[in-house]
Amino acid sequence: MKPWQPGDPIGMGVVYLPDKKTRAAYGKACRDLWIDSAAKHAISLPTLHERRKFIDSYPLDAREALKDRIKELWEARNEHV
Repeated sequence: MKPWQPGDPIGMGVVYLPDKKTRAAYGKACRDLWIDSAAKHAISLPTLHERRKFIDSYPLDAREALKDRIKELWEARNEHV
């Protein structure tokens, strides 16, 4: 096994050794991946009420990042309208 490096896959079943140099970057990459997935899910929900309920169910420390990513995706999606 080798330490994770930026650009390596995340969440693909590959196991990396903990590495002091890349631990924070790997953690951020993992968080970015699940925030992106959650934001796409929130946008796909059919009603505003369901979207708000989904966002409100997220932990406080991740909620702002989720809202920011939803905003980015929403604006990119509606840019052509």
